[in-house]
Amino acid sequence: MEYITLNNITENNLKDVSVKIPLNKLVVVVGLSGSGKSSLIYEVLYNSANEKNKYNIKNLPKTFAISQKVDIPKNSKLSLGEFNMSRLKEQIKKLEKGQLLIVDEPCAGFNKQQREEILAMLRKSVSEGKSIIAIEHVKELIAGADYIIEMGPGAGKYGGKIIFQGNLNEFKKAKTLTSSYVFNSIKESTKNERFQKRKSLRLSNINRNNLKDFEIDFPLNSLIAISGPSGSGKSTILDIVYRALFKGQNAWKIRISDVKVDGKGEVRRSYLVTQSPLGSHHSSTPATYLGIWDEIRNIYSDLPEAKKLKLTKSDFVITSKILLGKDNFSNKILQVKYKNYSIQDLLTLTIDEVEKIFSDSNLIKRKLNLLQEIGLGYLVLNQPSNSLSGGEAQRVKLVKVLSKKLGDRSIYIFDTPSRGLHLSDIPVLVKVFRKIIDKNNTIVIADNREELLENCDKVIELVKH
Repeated sequence: MEYITLNNITENNLKDVSVKIPLNKLVVVVGLSGSGKSSLIYEVLYNSANEKNKYNIKNLPKTFAISQKVDIPKNSKLSLGEFNMSRLKEQIKKLEKGQLLIVDEPCAGFNKQQREEILAMLRKSVSEGKSIIAIEHVKELIAGADYIIEMGPGAGKYGGKIIFQGNLNEFKKAKTLTSSYVFNSIKESTKNERFQKRKSLRLSNINRNNLKDFEIDFPLNSLIAISGPSGSGKSTILDIVYRALFKGQNAWKIRISDVKVDGKGEVRRSYLVTQSPLGSHHSSTPATYLGIWDEIRNIYSDLPEAKKLKLTKSDFVITSKILLGKDNFSNKILQVKYKNYSIQDLLTLTIDEVEKIFSDSNLIKRKLNLLQEIGLGYLVLNQPSNSLSGGEAQRVKLVKVLSKKLGDRSIYIFDTPSRGLHLSDIPVLVKVFRKIIDKNNTIVIADNREELLENCDKVIELVKH
């Protein structure tokens, strides 16, 4: 058997990683969100195939890649799922014998039938003498692989190691986090078992895209899922629910009036949590996005030593050069310390570590606790937003929702919130959803992951006509 050989790789959180990846096989790379999968496969392997091979990777064939980050052409009439499926089929068709295709979460957003179709396509490609490496979280692709590489044991600075590499039979016997969820049917149900009579919402006279004279109804104060194949109308329904109930700024530009809504008086407003990046600025981090860094600057600028040195809040701004390690705060600023930590000292600490330092600041502690609760305590304070995995970015956005003073009778809308999430992250996500629902709110999602659907109060299954 031929292998691609990587030795002593150090990139992002990868810690002196060495691995042999078999060719002419379906190789699936698994692990927690942020454990180092993309760093290893995209930033090291793919970049080495297409740029300077600085790591001297052996036996690397001509390589192509498909990522999840995609902008659908404005003139396209396809849904995101349809566009991704078409893109995958085109690339597989172009792939020649002996070449390698890397693909990021090829099954994300697809239902079971489509996931099985994708697995069959990838396996057929391998049978034709081609090599496939997929980063994936769904059971079908993991259980259908020839070879598994698992990153871990944790994420961020707690990850970056290979905790398993071997064939599928060996993986089945391994007691790693992923193999336990895939083959031992671990289930953590957080389904709402409160069967009190709930008020409901009905939307009818829906005529958008492929939905004709369509209607939908669901109970409020619940977790509702819209599922179905790509192109069946899931995202269209989310958009209609959002726009039909929107009451924010410039509502007249967003709200739609041709859809009939019964029960509108029971809903105060709607919120759409998009999949757009956290921030485009080079100095954007989860800490700046959530306002944590702003509060830290307040604390440092109010210290007696800062006032003595005539430093203001603006002196403690984190620039993109500081964020990337190309510059430091001045010696004058470094003289100011909070609990023996300069502002520079905080940058490489994790959320878990920083939470202990600011345990007496309720505002900072609350947001840090929410990041911990959603499973992101391993992130370092200066983590650039553009370095987050898709699953990490989605959860940071969820923390932003929770960090605000939650009102009641609102509808929160999420498109594919399971994207990028490890199987063990899904119960964590649902528990946080329940916190929002417990404030007398409703959550509507579009998703196809069974592990998430089985924890919903109602699943509305769409079919593609």
